[in-house]
Amino acid sequence: MKFSTIIEGAGLTGVVSYLAYKKISDQMFKNTFSRRDKQDIVEQKYLDWLIDSHVEQVTVTSFDGLKLNAYDMHNHDTNRYMIMIHGISSSKAFMYPRAFEFDKLGYNILLIDQRAAGDSEGDYYTYGLKESQDLTLWIDYLNEKYPGVVIALFGLSMGAATVMMSSAYDLPDNVKCIVEDCGYCSLREELDHYIRTNYKISYTDAVLKMIDNKMKKKFGFSIDDVSPKECLEENEIPILFVHGKDDSLVPYDHAIKNYNHNKGVNKFYPVTGAGHTECNNDPNYYVNISNFLNEYLI
Repeated sequence: MKFSTIIEGAGLTGVVSYLAYKKISDQMFKNTFSRRDKQDIVEQKYLDWLIDSHVEQVTVTSFDGLKLNAYDMHNHDTNRYMIMIHGISSSKAFMYPRAFEFDKLGYNILLIDQRAAGDSEGDYYTYGLKESQDLTLWIDYLNEKYPGVVIALFGLSMGAATVMMSSAYDLPDNVKCIVEDCGYCSLREELDHYIRTNYKISYTDAVLKMIDNKMKKKFGFSIDDVSPKECLEENEIPILFVHGKDDSLVPYDHAIKNYNHNKGVNKFYPVTGAGHTECNNDPNYYVNISNFLNEYLI
């Protein structure tokens, strides 16, 4: 074979690879960041519980002009509040089962719709970067409405990234503790895992670089700006890390990395046999979390 033929063949292979990676990056960018409204299936008992609860629908306006929505559930004569935050492709309705159980344990609850979800405005997810800034507004809302309130932050999946990244802000002293359930340690590592798992590509750098370039152009920030583990490096708010050992969407080692990066008080609750967002099936789930809250939410 002539040398020129080899070069031409190598060039053609490079073009094919580039086009393949570009197709994957385009598809992933759209699927990863675009709003995906999904009707959460809600059992009747939770709808009945809402009807019987003291619920007020409230809003705040984000720093970039989005109207954000939440349910303020003040069912108890206590100053203890949990802000509960859902994950991607979901809404506050997905949190009803957990909120129901914590309501029974005597906590007041603020159930929020993150940007681009539920009744909140927005077209794109930012995987905790802007959502964590939104969370500071909900903390301000509780402090203004309920003087003397003490607050726990509870996040699930992307909501877990939101609460972890919020620790990088100068939160008020009455934010007493954080519970993160199945949160990723960085967007780069999470997307790397997703590409390897779903596209069977071992070399992911090219796809991630294309996605990063699209992020910078569309949103003005980088893939590496979304890193909960780095936000935890200066965190001094007590935090409970909850993660299923069989989580195939956000691997268990993400929780270990988050735990090891956290500066302050660490508590770890691994759940054997649990997949993504399934830790609440463990019979000790609410007991363990409530024990943590009772220790610090004072």
